Amino acid sequence: MERQLAESAKRKQRIARLGGVVLVAAVAIVAAIVISSGNSTPPPPKPHSATANAVVTRVSSLLSGIPEFGNNGLGKPTAPVQVTEFGDLECSACDDFALATNVNTSAGIKGSGVENNFINQYVRTGKASLLYRSLDTATSNGATPDEFGAQQAAALAAGLQGKAWYYIELFYNEQQPEGSSYVNQGFLDDIAKQVPGLNYSKWLSDLSDSSLTAQVTGDETTAGNNNLTSTPAIVVKGPKGQAQAIQGVPTWPQLQQAIASVS
Repeated sequence: MERQLAESAKRKQRIARLGGVVLVAAVAIVAAIVISSGNSTPPPPKPHSATANAVVTRVSSLLSGIPEFGNNGLGKPTAPVQVTEFGDLECSACDDFALATNVNTSAGIKGSGVENNFINQYVRTGKASLLYRSLDTATSNGATPDEFGAQQAAALAAGLQGKAWYYIELFYNEQQPEGSSYVNQGFLDDIAKQVPGLNYSKWLSDLSDSSLTAQVTGDETTAGNNNLTSTPAIVVKGPKGQAQAIQGVPTWPQLQQAIASVS
């Protein structure tokens, strides 16, 4: 009888321990789901959906009425100050630099608002122009071999129609987390179809223009020759020369100071 009571007590202890393990595991799984859900990024919006239309409206409000030049320039080509952004369209730091303070980046934080401020206060007023050049810092992480060249050429092909900055800003506004393998021809097509006034058929044909690939390669060579290794890398030139390059997201006062130093 005593032996039976002892064995029964042991069984109850084992069951209690097992129940505790199951409960801890269940709590861990629920926590993981909650954390995952909280950090997830919605998929890119489809062209002409309500979400996509809202993004287009936001980008158009920023860029409307500002001329583009070459296939990568925004503003007046004769502006006294020229700011060049070496960027990677899949770079989360570039996303932070590009987005407004009321828009979430692909990393789930609010945008810095710095590029928006610069475009509104300097480019729109003719005080400075803005150039985009290519530097692969994020895309090569787990990407297909030609992914960086494809996304950069897509923006430059839009630039052949004076729409590079619309493409660039739309891409940043719809960027997904780094390394999530979201960039394919379908994604690039969807961005193009959202660019106001872009001739999609011409854009699609221009993607195969070898001069665009050469331009991307040339940009990366220039970046290497100037020891630029991070994106965004900001180069500011003006009547008084060139400021020291800013590698990473600048603060708004930092960018203003760089502009003032060459003006």
